Amino acid sequence: RDAQESRGLGDVYKRQLESELIRNIEELPLECRTVFKKNRFEQKKYEEIAIELNISVNTVKYHMKKALSCLQQRMEKYLKLLVLYVFLGN
Repeated sequence: RDAQESRGLGDVYKRQLESELIRNIEELPLECRTVFKKNRFEQKKYEEIAIELNISVNTVKYHMKKALSCLQQRMEKYLKLLVLYVFLGN
């Protein structure tokens, strides 16, 4: 029973983390969000994104760096939640 309760609680933490991450991704500036999604969700390389968006690879790198920095800052408060999720055995 305790393992079941822990798993249920872990699922709640997981859903909350996923929800916050998605919300924070959607709040990124448009260019950063577009580049981030193409790289992380569509598994496109920087060169492919640059060609597709008609921007330089350096611009793609800039947007990725900015997106990751923003997400790191915004998600920092959820670190405790992530630790709990991992501790509960996800």
